[in-house]
This record gives sequence, C-alpha cells and structure tokens, in this order.
Amino acid sequence: MDNQITLTELDYARLSQLTLSERKFQIVELRNLSFLRAVINRASKVESNAIAPDYVTMNSKVEVLDPDTKKVMTVQLVYPEEANLKNGKISVLSPMGSALLGYKVGDTISFHVPKGIKAMNIKSILYQPESQGEYTV
Repeated sequence: MDNQITLTELDYARLSQLTLSERKFQIVELRNLSFLRAVINRASKVESNAIAPDYVTMNSKVEVLDPDTKKVMTVQLVYPEEANLKNGKISVLSPMGSALLGYKVGDTISFHVPKGIKAMNIKSILYQPESQGEYTV
C-alpha cells in the first residue's frame, strides 16, 4: 500500500472540506477521519480531466478481489450521506473506502477490520466519472 495516491483537485477540495466539517460522524467514520486526512495530504493532485481512467476517484464503481477467499466484490465509493451497503455504496469514511481512494487497478490496499488487517486487490474500474467526462459528480 505504499503506491502513490492520486486525487482529482475537486475530490481533494471536497474531501478536505468534509474532514473539517462539524457534522456528526458515526464512530467508525470518526476513526477513519484522521486516516482520510493523511491520505488526502499525501496525495498527488491532478485536474479532473487529467486523471487516468484506472484510478479510484469519488463515485467510482470498483471490482475488488479478496485474495483469501478469491471472491470478487463490486463497490462504489461515495460520500457518507450516500452510503448504502445493501446497494454496494461504501462511504469514503469507511475503512475500505478510505483505503481505496486514489489507488489504481492492480494495487493492493489494506485496511483495519475487527479481526485485524484485511488486504484487497483492485481488479478493475467499472465506472469512473472523470473517464466519462463527468467532472463535477
């Protein structure tokens, strides 16, 4: 998980604002708030129209592979108010969500779960707004 993280400038601005907001976060979100701050602070920033299509940006729909079970899972990275696990929408403030942000296809991410640390491989990007010309989603 030492690969370079890349964010669009719009995602960086919105997420920076989110981490400073006064909204009431759930306990899990609060734990990940400092992790998300660290992620966005060390990320390279690019214009929305310049991000490569294989990077996970906000609202991207991603296939991840669990190397332990060999199961593939599809998730969409969303803002906390849009999160809905039943529909595969995970919050950027969840452990997996903040770990996915800014990484690319082929990268392995890791994040904390109740039983320790979980690793997942980013298998593919099914949808990335910027690659579809959607720069303000």
